[in-house]
Amino acid sequence: MNAIPKTTRIIDLTIDQLDSILEEKFSKLIYNQEEPEFKVGDYNLAMSLTGYSKQRLYQLVSEDLIPHVKLPSGGVRFIQSDLIEWFKKYKVRTSEDIDTIAEKLLLKRKNSLNK
Repeated sequence: MNAIPKTTRIIDLTIDQLDSILEEKFSKLIYNQEEPEFKVGDYNLAMSLTGYSKQRLYQLVSEDLIPHVKLPSGGVRFIQSDLIEWFKKYKVRTSEDIDTIAEKLLLKRKNSLNK
C-alpha cells in the first residue's frame, strides 16, 4: 500500500486505507501485550522485582513474610503477580489519594443521611 501523507484528513481516506491503518496499529498493540501474566521464577526473579538481596529474601521466606512456593525438592519459587500484589500492600497513599477517598466517603455519608 502507498504511504499515506501525515496531512491526509480521515474523511479523505478510503475504507481500505482506514482498515489497513487500524489493523497495523492494533496488531502492534496486541503484540506488545503478549507478556506472560503468570511468570514463575527463583530468587533472581524476586531480587529483580523487589531489589532485596538474596540473604534478605532467604530471611523473608524463612519467616513466611513474602509470598512464595516451596517445592517438594526443597527449592523455592516466586510468582511475579504475587510479589507485585505483596508490594502493593505496602504502598503509601499520597495526600491526593487520601483526599479523594475522604470526598467519596463524605458523599456516601451525605447520600445516606438524605434518604
